[in-house]
Amino acid sequence: MPRSRSEGISTVERNLPNSRHSLFLVDGSNYLFRAFYAIRDLSNSRGFPTNAIYGFTTMLLKLLREHQPDYIAVAFDVKGSTFRHDAYEGYKANRKAIPEALIPQIPCVKQIVQALGIPLLEQPGIEADDILGTLAAAHAGPDLQVVIVSGDKDLLQLVSEDVSLYDPMKEKRYDPAAVQERFGVVPGRVADILALAGDASDNIPGIPGIGPKGAERLIQEFGSV
Repeated sequence: MPRSRSEGISTVERNLPNSRHSLFLVDGSNYLFRAFYAIRDLSNSRGFPTNAIYGFTTMLLKLLREHQPDYIAVAFDVKGSTFRHDAYEGYKANRKAIPEALIPQIPCVKQIVQALGIPLLEQPGIEADDILGTLAAAHAGPDLQVVIVSGDKDLLQLVSEDVSLYDPMKEKRYDPAAVQERFGVVPGRVADILALAGDASDNIPGIPGIGPKGAERLIQEFGSV
């Protein structure tokens, strides 16, 4: 999925260790909501809201300019239920509805991604996270360093020597050591921590009486759930 040279954005080869190329996988839905809430009350002369469009485009161009990835793709969630809703009907039941001002901006954002020559990926029934995880697992290796661009902590379980997570809002890059510093366990055990402690952001209940620190101690002692 090489990035095209269209729209004045050139593909610049990046000098990575061992001459590896870079594949940046952008969590488009995460970017979109962050942009919408970071900039308020922005619209054009006709009153059409443009805050998410402007914020998303600015963030994406900044990423391209400063990191110059060899390859890049953007994934979005698709409206509707996923296999996780089938497994647990309370999944994300605490989430508010998409703001009315954001809805008409989503098609515009996707058009901008495509106009930049960047592959746009989405699939009914699964989330953008699943697409990013699948691509990271399939392509990371000796010749390709994968960078997942998102602020979603769930994606930290994918971090390895060949996969890192970059949070552009915090300007923080997570490698395995940084994940262990945050959760107290290696990336492959992040899911175990969330299973025990729960995840309020997704309305996932944990084990009663077990919080993040308690989950960390249990995983350190027993190895896994």
